[in-house]
Amino acid sequence: MVINCYPIPIFANVQLVLGNTFTVISAVLLGPWYGLVTAILSASGLMLTWGSPHVYLLFCTEAIFIGIARRKGLFPLYSSGIYWLALGMPLTYIYMVTLADFPDSHMLFAIIKQSINGLIYAGLASLFILFIPNTWQLNDTKTNQKRRSFNAQVTYFMTLMITLCLLLSALTFNYLFLKKQQELLKRNLTDTTEHISTATEQYLNEHKMVIDYAADLISLTTSSYSELQQVLIKLHQHYPSFITMLLADTDAQVIAASPSSIMLNKTGQPLDLSISDRDYFIESFYNQRLFVSPVFKGRGFGDESIIAISAPFYHNNDQSKVSGIIEGSLDLAFFSKIDNQNGTGDKEFIIIVDNNNNIIYSTPSLNLSTHVEFTYSNEKGNYRTSLNVINIHNLTATSPEYVYISNRLNNGWKLYVLQPLSPLVKTAETQMLGTYLMLFISIILTFLISSRVCRLLTNSLEIVANQFGQISGTELKEQIDNESTSEEVYNLYKSLTASKRDLLKHQLELEETVAIRTDELEKANQKLLALVDKDPLTGLYNRRYAEDRFDSLLDFCLRGEHAITIAILDLDYFKQVNDSYGHLAGDECLRVVSKLLKQQFKRDTDIVSRYGGEEFILILPLSNALKIEQHLNHFREQLAKVIINSPTDEQHFSVTTSIGAITANANFSKDIDHWIKVADDNLYKAKEQGRNKVIIDVINDPSDPE
Repeated sequence: MVINCYPIPIFANVQLVLGNTFTVISAVLLGPWYGLVTAILSASGLMLTWGSPHVYLLFCTEAIFIGIARRKGLFPLYSSGIYWLALGMPLTYIYMVTLADFPDSHMLFAIIKQSINGLIYAGLASLFILFIPNTWQLNDTKTNQKRRSFNAQVTYFMTLMITLCLLLSALTFNYLFLKKQQELLKRNLTDTTEHISTATEQYLNEHKMVIDYAADLISLTTSSYSELQQVLIKLHQHYPSFITMLLADTDAQVIAASPSSIMLNKTGQPLDLSISDRDYFIESFYNQRLFVSPVFKGRGFGDESIIAISAPFYHNNDQSKVSGIIEGSLDLAFFSKIDNQNGTGDKEFIIIVDNNNNIIYSTPSLNLSTHVEFTYSNEKGNYRTSLNVINIHNLTATSPEYVYISNRLNNGWKLYVLQPLSPLVKTAETQMLGTYLMLFISIILTFLISSRVCRLLTNSLEIVANQFGQISGTELKEQIDNESTSEEVYNLYKSLTASKRDLLKHQLELEETVAIRTDELEKANQKLLALVDKDPLTGLYNRRYAEDRFDSLLDFCLRGEHAITIAILDLDYFKQVNDSYGHLAGDECLRVVSKLLKQQFKRDTDIVSRYGGEEFILILPLSNALKIEQHLNHFREQLAKVIINSPTDEQHFSVTTSIGAITANANFSKDIDHWIKVADDNLYKAKEQGRNKVIIDVINDPSDPE
């Protein structure tokens, strides 16, 4: 769980989850249910890191699958590969489609990297298991397991080593390759940003100088308004990057404009145009400075978004007498030209915002409106990349849309150059897919080649193992004594031959030993017979013993015409004890109840036995019909007072019991089932009446059930 809180980042959302190694170890050594518990813990670490509940579904299912496959004799790496192909990858896809906000372009990449990660920690777990001593196998995993052949084991270990080497080398290569790709992408974006920034500033500076020089020129002239109109038209013709140009007097009335048609209405009559509320008039006229406005909607001269550059002009160049302003509305289509001239314009996008963070220009394919605030999110989330990432369409998406470089211009504008992240993810996906295919082909080839090699190495060994003792020594020696037989196998053959002679020598000694051991076994069996009648948990007699002893006690009571009591006790709500405090607490409860029973019913003739589960049966000969109910109630009350300690967590609890009983003369019935039937019916009545009760039938006449 702790290791999974710190997964190792590779690229984007690719992270090595090594904590799941212990889930595989637990599932293999201890079984699927221990593996499930380990998977829940390790997945909780990922849940804290990623905040995605799909980890419980994937990894808990994997733990159970690998644990069950291990019991079927399948190696962990093989079972992990089968799981991810058959269940893991489809489950991941279903989760992404139905529950996760995951882009389609990233989906295949995420699915492949999840399965490759699963193979890595399954392979590491297999290596760790090789170094775990047999004493660690606490759950007796060797029981009923199919023994694997030497051929299968060597094939698996060769496949395991080659798989891990391929995976780790491929991940290292992919990591270095993607790191280099990110560096190249960042350098390209930086170069593009510097180029566009320089071009934008040059464009602004050039047109600021035009307005500034035009203002100085007008300040030096004494031309009439009509002459100024012609000057303005010629100036506009030389600098067509201005959509419109205009002159305004001290009252903010437009006195000249280019094109001149903007000053006329539809009927050709002059318009009364005032710009007194415009920032470019206020800043230039009253503050007497060159001013570049933020982006705003045009009015009167058009409704497109524009940038205004304005400057004041003076009467006879007298700096104390402002005569008006000159203003040019800058054509923002220039940025589109820069965008189109960009060598990688089909991949890179630009966004320019003014000093109020309103969009001046954006690449059309981004579908962003101008003259609105630029909103975005640059949170990386679980993505690991050296690049800056940004979301501009889906601000809450967990997968970034673009990588970007930004730059603030000298006039306060800000330039963003973006490139989609998906091509880089696609490159990583191609690398992952290639790794996966190469791994798949390598596993198949390794399996086939290693199987063939192992067959050549173990062929002579199988001859020794399968035919030793079945053919003559001379014939066997002829098959083994050749160049293809390894030295180890030939030495094994010689050792087995010597051992065969020793076995014949010791055969008589063994037969004598067997006779002695048989005698000892018979004596041990007699001791075991005494143990068969006892319940190992409580130390009470078991049901079989109680039923067997009933006949002898019945005969004894018949001779003396004594009464017999049979009582059945059932602990109330015992299942809640197991559910609340655990099965160890339930076992402790049964032992405490048994101890109290032996203290309360301690005559030599009394039989106290565990009937099954939480039920007990009492066979009490020589019963006093007037006192037996009081005796049973006394036991019930004593039990309710007993405080039982849970052995695992030191919690305390108590239990009660319901008792159904019958007291009758010995001639009531010779069949114990009749006695038990009456007691069991009374037990059922006690439960119906609220439990913690004693209900007993005292029968004097054997023909009368009452």
